Amino acid sequence: MTMPLRSPRHLVVTGGTGYIGTRVVERALAEGRRVTVLGRRPGLPGTRHVCWTLGDPLPCEALGPADTPGDRALVHLAHDWQAGEALNVAGTETLFASALDAGIGARIFISSQSARHDALNAYGRMKWAIERRIGDATSLRVGLVYGGPRVAMYGLLCRLARLPVLPMIEPNRTVQPIHVDEVVRGILAAADGCANGVLALAGPEQVRFGDVLRMVAQTYAGRRLRILPVPLRLALVVCDVSAFVPLLPTVDRERVMGLAGTEPIASAVDLARLGLVVQPMATHLPHEPAGRRARLAEGHAFLSHAGIRPTSALLRRYAKALPEGAISRPHGALRWREPLGSGGELARRLRLAARIAEASLAGETMLAAGSQAGRLVRLATQAMLELAMLPSRLLAGALRQ
Repeated sequence: MTMPLRSPRHLVVTGGTGYIGTRVVERALAEGRRVTVLGRRPGLPGTRHVCWTLGDPLPCEALGPADTPGDRALVHLAHDWQAGEALNVAGTETLFASALDAGIGARIFISSQSARHDALNAYGRMKWAIERRIGDATSLRVGLVYGGPRVAMYGLLCRLARLPVLPMIEPNRTVQPIHVDEVVRGILAAADGCANGVLALAGPEQVRFGDVLRMVAQTYAGRRLRILPVPLRLALVVCDVSAFVPLLPTVDRERVMGLAGTEPIASAVDLARLGLVVQPMATHLPHEPAGRRARLAEGHAFLSHAGIRPTSALLRRYAKALPEGAISRPHGALRWREPLGSGGELARRLRLAARIAEASLAGETMLAAGSQAGRLVRLATQAMLELAMLPSRLLAGALRQ
């Protein structure tokens, strides 16, 4: 294992306005590092911007005048999707060679789990070619990244999970999810010299891609996602069609080919070298903004079902007491499918909502409202409603079994 160096106080970042790059910059600034963003557009407030395009060497003005060689690190996240392989490979080689000449020892290239000489997609072959051309720099082969703003591949996952039925190639193909903030911690650990070489920055657990999408659909939309396996050739036709149909999410052929050619990588040792513990995807998703919104929507439905006006405080109490994802989108048929018994997830969550309602001031007021005769009338009315709904609830219970 490489001995950790003193943490560089100056981080030079390309792609600092992208999905992962923005989080890298945010965390670096929070840790008190100075950040220079190379690119066409300025980065976040608090960063220094130096104009740069892929193919250019490291600009001299990117280096702080008071920097020492051990005081700075380069993190290269930029990738030009419009340019061909030649520019991405040669441009990265030029940048890393000039950074080495400038005395930057910690040079981090963000690669991909699909990086192989025989990868099915051009992106994977390109990343592999770059790894061969950057000398002793560190390459991080990143797995399936999720979390944060719903953009990039993560945004595509969220859009696909909203479909009622999802045609998918090889739903049993495994991927290795890793949260974007865990990726960021791994990148900064590599910049600090905790480990070098070609490293796997991917979740240690292999998860079927179909299960990943089912988790997203369940946690964010509270519903089951039905997956229809399709041959790869047909999936590529769908990719071409989706580019012209407005209501369909556009699916890039490159991403489909990348998934079809994904191979597992052993990451446990590399994660330990980086000092990184990766949590399961099921642990992170409920705490994402979309997961919290889904729990609040569920709480609104269940508290309303209990006869209580859902206030912000009650909804927060429900969401806090329920760390898992949502299971049911609100709809008017909830009363008709309420479980008869106490078992099952729906019954557990309804009991939780009822306890929160009863413990609230609004619930106490509702239960004590009116005369004794009025309360008896409400109780009798409720009993008649329960009797009328008994057949539908029996049917719903049978369908769940």
